[in-house]
Amino acid sequence: MSCDLTDPAILEAYQDIISGTPTNWLILGYHDTRDKISLYSRGTGGIDELTSNLKEEVLYGFVRIEDRFALLAYVSEQVSGLRRARALVHGKAVGALFKASNVQINTSSLAELTEERVRTRLGLIEGPPTPEASSPVMPSTPVGPTGSPVPAPRPATPVSPAHVAPAPSSPAFAPAPVAAPVAAAPIAIDTLVQSVSEVPSSPSPIRTGSPRSGLSTPRTERQLEIEAAERKVREEMERQRRAEAAKRQRETEEREAREQELFAQKQALELERKRKEESDRIAREAMKKQLIEMERLRGSGLSGYLTIQVAGSPFWKRRFYVMQGQTVSLYRDEIGRAPIMDLRVGGQVVHIADASLDVLIPNSFRIDFKNGDSHFFFSDSTKDKEMAIAGFMKCNESA
Repeated sequence: MSCDLTDPAILEAYQDIISGTPTNWLILGYHDTRDKISLYSRGTGGIDELTSNLKEEVLYGFVRIEDRFALLAYVSEQVSGLRRARALVHGKAVGALFKASNVQINTSSLAELTEERVRTRLGLIEGPPTPEASSPVMPSTPVGPTGSPVPAPRPATPVSPAHVAPAPSSPAFAPAPVAAPVAAAPIAIDTLVQSVSEVPSSPSPIRTGSPRSGLSTPRTERQLEIEAAERKVREEMERQRRAEAAKRQRETEEREAREQELFAQKQALELERKRKEESDRIAREAMKKQLIEMERLRGSGLSGYLTIQVAGSPFWKRRFYVMQGQTVSLYRDEIGRAPIMDLRVGGQVVHIADASLDVLIPNSFRIDFKNGDSHFFFSDSTKDKEMAIAGFMKCNESA
């Protein structure tokens, strides 16, 4: 419900106006925000220039005319009911900031903001009576000593001279002199209007007429309207607060559900990876034992085809390999007599890992050596891949 009036340009323009500089008006607005009020414009052309800069929205103005100051709250008829209600509340905050104002004018019509009307409201010129002052003034009823009203005297009934008895000649029967009726002093309406207009405004509602009549002045109705607007704004803010709290709660629950789902998926993937690694390890150990037994019986090592990308080369080469002892010899083909390359594997292998995600080739693997080189291989089938990895492991452990 509160508004933001921290724009330093507002106080600067306000001080220029009340200190008597050429600047004599300013306009404040929201700039498409909800609660932040900032300086729209300022000038030296008085109330006429101020009104020419008003737009069809909620705006607040402050103007100096001679040595008097007027605070204006302009709410266009095109503004929605909620923003109109919020403007009533924020107008109090603006009025509290502009303490030098002598009168506050709330209007939705530019016709109410002519210089003559504003001067009249400021008391600089005598204008037509206000609705409060132009209401008929009833003469007061005389009150007796006990506090009860004294009835007004009835008008005397004229008596014809023929019915009047002749007065006796004796002085004792001389009629007493009749006092002439006293005319009531006329009430000076202009004086009353001026005194009413000079009464300072008070935040408390002012009631006129008899307390038993139940009638209220427009000021009391205005106060009720402000209270209803404040209540409506509070209810709207409470509704928005609850909606935002419910939204945050939903977002928190959805985020926690996603996090739990991702955590469960991550755990499942980790378990699957460990299971596969253990299964591969067991299979490779079995193959390694099988290779050792084959080499013992045949006297020859494991052989077959591998496609290799050696460290530092972008090319893949298909080679025939032969594993004996701690060395893997690579030939151009199976009938080649001299090896193209010998890999000293014994005690030099740091890590052997699957490389399908690295090179995007099925049945591929990577071998990291202690000297920092990493060679990539892939086989024709999964079985050939596992057999080759088992052979590299056997060569490495032969050291």
